[in-house]
Amino acid sequence: LMTLPTIIIAARAALRAVPPSIREAALGVGATPIQTVFHHIAPLALPGMLTGAIVGMARALGETAPLLMIGMVAFIVDIPSSVVEPATALPVQIFLWADSPERAFLEKTSAAIIVLIVFLI
Repeated sequence: LMTLPTIIIAARAALRAVPPSIREAALGVGATPIQTVFHHIAPLALPGMLTGAIVGMARALGETAPLLMIGMVAFIVDIPSSVVEPATALPVQIFLWADSPERAFLEKTSAAIIVLIVFLI
């Protein structure tokens, strides 16, 4: 949904980049407006439209990558013991470690806060 404006703007720019003489020539030789669009204008505008779609999707992937890195599963009470076990979102994990009365979790909490701040900056 957030990439839609980028794709629409690129598609409009690609359609406007097609010279008007091509439209006029197609209509001048008897093509209908629909034939003009699908046989002459769309093939010429397609590379620009695809470029806009690719740029929009790349932007969406770039914006969601930090969310996928930081926010995994919504809530898991147990602390993961290995990398392959399910883990919770980092802010929730920081909260669980900070709430823990054991002294060992103080270092983990501090390290996780530093990692989160560095990742967000």
